[in-house]
Amino acid sequence: MKQLLSYILPLLVCCLMSCDDGDITVNTTQSLVVEGWIENGEFPVVIITKTLPVTTDYQNMNDLSDYLVRWAKVTVSDGEQSVVLTGLYDESYYPPYIYTTSYLRGELGKTYTLKVEYEDQTLTSETTIPTSIPIVDHYQIVPCEGSNNLYKILASFYDNPNEKNYYAFFTKAGLESNHYLASYLGTVDDEMIASKVEYPVYRGNRFDDDEYTPYFQTGEMVSVKLTQVDQSSFSFWDQYTKDQSLTSNMFLSTTTPLPSNIQGGVGYWTGFASVASFLEIR
Repeated sequence: MKQLLSYILPLLVCCLMSCDDGDITVNTTQSLVVEGWIENGEFPVVIITKTLPVTTDYQNMNDLSDYLVRWAKVTVSDGEQSVVLTGLYDESYYPPYIYTTSYLRGELGKTYTLKVEYEDQTLTSETTIPTSIPIVDHYQIVPCEGSNNLYKILASFYDNPNEKNYYAFFTKAGLESNHYLASYLGTVDDEMIASKVEYPVYRGNRFDDDEYTPYFQTGEMVSVKLTQVDQSSFSFWDQYTKDQSLTSNMFLSTTTPLPSNIQGGVGYWTGFASVASFLEIR
């Protein structure tokens, strides 16, 4: 699953802020931010940055490269083999620097540990790829009322009533980028659904998108991934998408810390059991 590190950075900035009698208390301590994932049939990808400290001084958010970590040692293990990932530039991600390998692919049902070593810091995490991929029935492209070029997507999929499942939708528009963005309000706990589900899928929102719309435009090529994740990963993505819904300005979304399964830092390490569908909006 291709994600985008910078789209959680504003939430992590906000998590460093607290309020006391109406005054802002700032925390200038930097932590490492890990965004990592491993998907069935795919190689692991990890992106590492430093949190942006909240201070009273002006800070330019336009150049996220200042916060990239390029010289970490990143190790992924499936319990049988351990692989040190290679850091490399990849312009299909933003920021365009990832750690990955071609020696280890994700497998359904396996548990993967992550270890990040950088300077005097060591971060660890563990995630499990669920045992089965979601069953998608179909996607329907529906025109938005009052518009002749905006569309919404309705996903129809099946949930196994004999399993406890957590779902999350991710979307990617265009062919140049490799990263998928978490769909706006795109997390589903199967306690809240029937065995066959029809669910709206919205465009993911990147924090630097000044003209964001949750809908899709005529002529776009859109890839939608329906994923199953474990409980700790669901906690992160569910809270993240809820934070997005609080306001259109993510810098003002919440001061509640995001859940994290990263010991020694912040962020997430997620195993995805996923199925992708490619749609042409027309």
